[in-house]
Order: sequence, then structure tokens, then C-alpha cells
Amino acid sequence: MKIVTIIDRRRQEIMPGPEYECRKCDKVFSIEEYSKSVFCPSCGSHLWPKYVISPHPQKKETEIEPVSLTRDQINVHTLFAEFLRLHDFNCGEGIILDNVPLWIAGRRKVYAEFKERFSQDKLVDWEKLGENFRQFLYFKNNLSWTTLYRSGLKALSDLERLWKLLTFVQDESVEVEVRVRQGLQGAYYCQGIGRNILTALLHTFNPDKYGVWNSRTEDTLEIIRRTPKPTFDAGKKYRTINDELTQLSAELDTDLTTVDGFMWFISKRVKTLQ
Repeated sequence: MKIVTIIDRRRQEIMPGPEYECRKCDKVFSIEEYSKSVFCPSCGSHLWPKYVISPHPQKKETEIEPVSLTRDQINVHTLFAEFLRLHDFNCGEGIILDNVPLWIAGRRKVYAEFKERFSQDKLVDWEKLGENFRQFLYFKNNLSWTTLYRSGLKALSDLERLWKLLTFVQDESVEVEVRVRQGLQGAYYCQGIGRNILTALLHTFNPDKYGVWNSRTEDTLEIIRRTPKPTFDAGKKYRTINDELTQLSAELDTDLTTVDGFMWFISKRVKTLQ
């Protein structure tokens, strides 16, 4: 995956090939070393892909210019075609990607990594649990959502409750409607974790089944006139929103990860006229 960052122009170095870094020790490892172990030999932290700095820093970023449309003028398929044609775009926090497929592939890769790190057999060390969850909250690691840390860091104050929530959210023997309700309003509520983080976790653990519910999702579904019926029950509301996202993915012949990126694109591209 080719990722270009423009956050720090002072670091204009070109890495010779895939490298991995320990963000705790600040050490870099080769792909050969990574293939032997995905953990840092010094501190045991999980190794992460090291971002490649662009060899062409002068390359201009593609701007997503907003267009004003009436609701009758909004064509989802046309917008989706535009989204898939994006190139050299800022997907968040100054990270520039060549194209949308690379972004989706990158997201799916980090989902798989976090799913492994939060798996039942790995949730045995609370120090690593806290470190892994902290990393999940930042866009440079999840490549999907930029503001999770604003509230999510509060969850680190009670690692036992966080552990219980992460375990419960992954339990597929429990209906997702119940997991969302209990995670947001019930026995498994964890301070700092709202609908955006809870459903981001659901999506990370099972990106083919669960979409993401946040304010951008709600606003964009309203723009394209797919807002589900209102309800005060968080579990039922997520189920209806997920149904809409799943239906949209079927209509566009794509997956829920791409749909989540598409929600982001529509929110930037379309300004509705009343």
C-alpha cells in the first residue's frame, strides 16, 4: 500500500522498501524482520507499517470541491463513480493516497490487525489492551476516523470495563441490536465510548456485516434521502441504519468499508439546496 503523508515537510526521506516501526521504542525494522515476528523484540509492542514520504512533495493534492444540488438532482450512482475516480486525495490528517482502492485496502489491512490484537486470546494483558486501544483511536493507525480519541481516551481510565465491552461487542451469539443497546445504554457502557467508537469497533471486527453509525453517516443518509424511521432505542436505530448501509452497498455492488468512505465523500462534495 502506497501511503503519502504531508504532515511534516522536514521528513523528506524516501524509504527503500516496506519497513515497520515500533512507535514505543521508535525503532525501525525490515520486512524480513517483520516476517519473523510482528512484535518489537525490545518492548513487545505491535509493529506498524512505516509511512512512505512522497518523492514528489510538489505534487498537488486533489481538492474535493463542493457542489450545490437540490435533493432531486442528487444521483447516488453518479456520485459513487466520482468517488471511485478520486486520486491524490487527502483522506484525513494530511495523509494523501493515490486512489480509493488503495485507501480501502489499507483500511481492511488495519482492521485485520486490530481484530487480531483485540481477539479473545490477546485480551489478557491490560497494559497491552490500553496501548492497543489508544492506538486504535487515532487516524494514523485506523485510517478511517479522525476524532475517536476526543472522547475515547476516557475509556482508558477503567480498563476492566473496556475489556468487558470489547469482549461483549465481539460476541456474535448476541444480536447486534442488543450489543449496541447494552454498550451505549446498558450494563456494558464504558465512559468515553459512544455510537461512533462502538460501531467503528463492530465494523473493524466484521467489516462485511456491520457499517458505521456516526453523525456523518446520519447527515449523509439524510442528504441522499435514506434516513430510517426515528427511534429512541439505540440498538434498533443502529439496526435500521445498518440495513440502509447494507442496501446501499448492494445497489452499488461494493462493500461496507467503501460505503463508509463514500459517506465521507458525499458530506464533502454535496451541499443541499432547500
